[in-house]
Amino acid sequence: MFAEGNSGGRKFACFVCAVMFDEFDEFKAHIINEHEEGTDYVLCPLERCKAPVRCVKSHFKARHPADKIPQKGMMKATIWRDINPQGKIKKRKAKFRTGWHESSKMKKNFYYRSSWEKIAYECLDSWHAVVAYDVEPFKIPYIHEGHCHDYIPDLFIAFLDGHKEIWEIKPTNQTAMQKNQDKWFSARRACEAREWNFVVITEQVMNQLKKKVKNQYLEDESYSEDYS
Repeated sequence: MFAEGNSGGRKFACFVCAVMFDEFDEFKAHIINEHEEGTDYVLCPLERCKAPVRCVKSHFKARHPADKIPQKGMMKATIWRDINPQGKIKKRKAKFRTGWHESSKMKKNFYYRSSWEKIAYECLDSWHAVVAYDVEPFKIPYIHEGHCHDYIPDLFIAFLDGHKEIWEIKPTNQTAMQKNQDKWFSARRACEAREWNFVVITEQVMNQLKKKVKNQYLEDESYSEDYS
């Protein structure tokens, strides 16, 4: 974001399009007015700052090391631009979308580490069949390659009809990994002992879930009956 001008004075370089500014306020106004929040930048959550940045955690480390990061909003822009010395811009997606989801149902904030987790929280808030849910609720011990580890599932969900589920959000291409299989074997046994359901939410299941929540007032069947 910062660069040295020919006269030695500090310049402010837009991290989206590489335009240079002499004043920070001009730099800030340019990004907010010309670029898209969430995609190109996120705002520092501190009221005294509100600077547009690519990554809130990196910004706090550099500019607000004594402050605790507030638990709200996105933590990273979804699209980053790398600008080389010749001014050529290479666009890339951030590796992970992270941030805080403000749950309207649970009246608290939940941290998400991917866009899938964010979508799941939004669906659970809107789904009338869900009474309550919690994120990373507890640890489940499991054995992998002869060693004991702790597995923390993504979600615990209580439904209106009284049944409960544990969800793991995972892309299909990771479901066959032995470590995941070992985790889920222990999780299923723990759920069976409590008469809960264990569900792996892949991209296909997530798409079905989004459709179900969208059409929930037209359907009476429970999610478990359809997808477990």
